[in-house]
Amino acid sequence: MRQKSEQKTSPIIMSLKYLDFWYWSRHFVDIYRPCPFNCSYCNTQTDISTRSMRFLPGLPNQPQTIGLGLLSDIYHHEPQRNITVSNILEMLLRMEYPVTILTKSDRIIENLDVIKKLSHKDLIRITFTILSLDEQLSSKLEGSAPAPSLRLNALKQLTAKGIPAGVAITPIIPFITDKEKSLTDLVQEAKKNGAKWVLFSGFDPISSAKQDIISETITSIHSDTQKLDRRYSKIKRHMIGLLHEERLPMRIPRITLKKFSKSYYTNLTSEYLFNVSYLYELLDRELEMRRYRRVAYDIENLNHSLKTLTSKGKLGYLKGVNPEIEGIIREVAYSGTSEFYSSLLEKVVAEV
Repeated sequence: MRQKSEQKTSPIIMSLKYLDFWYWSRHFVDIYRPCPFNCSYCNTQTDISTRSMRFLPGLPNQPQTIGLGLLSDIYHHEPQRNITVSNILEMLLRMEYPVTILTKSDRIIENLDVIKKLSHKDLIRITFTILSLDEQLSSKLEGSAPAPSLRLNALKQLTAKGIPAGVAITPIIPFITDKEKSLTDLVQEAKKNGAKWVLFSGFDPISSAKQDIISETITSIHSDTQKLDRRYSKIKRHMIGLLHEERLPMRIPRITLKKFSKSYYTNLTSEYLFNVSYLYELLDRELEMRRYRRVAYDIENLNHSLKTLTSKGKLGYLKGVNPEIEGIIREVAYSGTSEFYSSLLEKVVAEV
């Protein structure tokens, strides 16, 4: 793959209108534009819309999870260009801001010392994107990104030190990376190398993805929404069953900060509601998915303690809260867990 000749290396701080509930971050830092790896399927190589973003002069005043690599990878092939990453991680450690990193680079190991310190304070989550174990296929899909074996080795080194890390198989590309055996092998290799979670998602065809790797035949299939939906439904069932069998979560555990802070139960409750909404999404129950997600977003924006609202019986003031959702909120607020979520997860597994 031809590499872009220039990358901007001045960090840019951005804020999303809504929380990214995959990586539990609303604020993130972008270092390189475009991404150094130039993956064939990725739309961050183009000028993506910034309608849902705003640019910030600095970090939020209070500690909130900062996302690194959520748009463009933060690591470069040249080690000297990664000094910026080291400085950012050291700063976040000093300020005790949580950080979530999404990367395709094994160079994250160069920051092992500061990452261990963040991990000791439970302030970090690291996810490696890996689409396939086939290194030849990977080189075609993922530009100049390091080989999957190097990423798995980096994962192993991190998890061996007790650092929470996992894998994202995102996206699963129909008829290219979606063979059941290939996905099974990838998940099992991820687990063998210490992965604590495995995320997965389907492929949303975009014009920038239709390059060398996608033949004319496959391109025509990728333009057929119904075929894609049927294909992904099959793969989705396989992945849910596989992750259950391997006892791997399909969600990243959120960093909820200090247990006795005002926001602790608010964050924990919204985490459960977002996760319930994701399970309903997997069940193709859009109405319930939207209802739970809307309430979760509203709770994220609360200026008051959710536990106080619960104890005073004022949950009805939250738009969209029905008796079922109110029961989950009370359950999480008083027990720190949710039997409803566990039961629904069992139902999702049973249905596949």
